[in-house]
Amino acid sequence: MYIRDQFIPKMTKTLKIYCLFSIGLIVILSLLNYIDLNIKGDYTYLLLAWFWIFCTIYVIITNWKLIYVKIYTILLAFLIFLSILPMAIPFLAIVSFLTNSNVIQKVPINKEYKIELRKQVLGMERVYIYKTTSILLVLEKTENLCRPDYLNVLGEVLNMNEEHERLYKLKDSPIQHAKLISVNKDSIGIEYQILNKKKIVYHHLKEDYGY
Repeated sequence: MYIRDQFIPKMTKTLKIYCLFSIGLIVILSLLNYIDLNIKGDYTYLLLAWFWIFCTIYVIITNWKLIYVKIYTILLAFLIFLSILPMAIPFLAIVSFLTNSNVIQKVPINKEYKIELRKQVLGMERVYIYKTTSILLVLEKTENLCRPDYLNVLGEVLNMNEEHERLYKLKDSPIQHAKLISVNKDSIGIEYQILNKKKIVYHHLKEDYGY
């Protein structure tokens, strides 16, 4: 027993708690994703991610002498390296999520509908229109109805075509206000207010607008 413990040291209580927490977190989030549900809160997943990162750093520092931790650290470093290889897109996507830099603006419409102006890695700004349905006290179902190119929306509101030179200079203009006009199985109508101009824009639902 002494010889085995010498080469394969026992896991500390802190490491056991961390392992149970990590496994439980993966199982719960995977299950929720499978049944198309998510935890309520705009920053819930962001806080969970940062909490896990801080726990990981703490466990590595306090348990570095254990062979399990060294192998785990090498594995994490290798996964981070792999995420950098394909033009660093996965790595930059993770960084943008952790810093919340992928969300440019949030515009609530009502209790069910909301708009998020987002920019993905190596992608253009898009208007993500969500419908949220509360399921339980802490769970909800969030459906992305459509994600049109923001430049198209801006051009519609300002009555400019996509090739208008001034339109690109105004592409960073925020959405001042958004109002739900109509919604059916095929389209949703939103009245946008941008640069003090208002116009109703109709978006096709479930249309493939890219990512």
